Amino acid sequence: MRVRTLRFVALWWLALLGWWVLLVGTNAGLELVAGACAAALGAALATGLRHRRLLDFRFEARWLAKTLRVPWHVARDLAIVLRVLALHLARGRMVRSAYRAFPFPTGKLDPVSRGKRGLVSAANALSPNTIPVDMDCERGLLLRHELDPRKATNDPP
Repeated sequence: MRVRTLRFVALWWLALLGWWVLLVGTNAGLELVAGACAAALGAALATGLRHRRLLDFRFEARWLAKTLRVPWHVARDLAIVLRVLALHLARGRMVRSAYRAFPFPTGKLDPVSRGKRGLVSAANALSPNTIPVDMDCERGLLLRHELDPRKATNDPP
């Protein structure tokens, strides 16, 4: 095994084990063993994906900078969702959700375009008001579900 592959496996294993401990919320011995086994399986899967070149992506600094707005969008959208829930419970008015497609530069199959699509999908998935559904790379469209379409933003992420 090459050094780069060993480093890749070790970093994935550490990250997945850390994620396991964070989600489980304890560092009991049996949980650590289970986390180590799950992390080993995940690292093996990541190595297989890397071998097939399915983890080949890069991030542009401009798109990474746009993710700095995500916490603000999450807080704003949480207020929107709570408002919709309060209106629904009070029977004041029903809000109709909608699917909406809007232009998005999806790019080609190069690593930078893959990174951009992944970053935008992850950032949109964090927002409580919008859920990404699909990206049409041929037409350059992003399809997402919006709980309150009147309050949703048009700019990803």
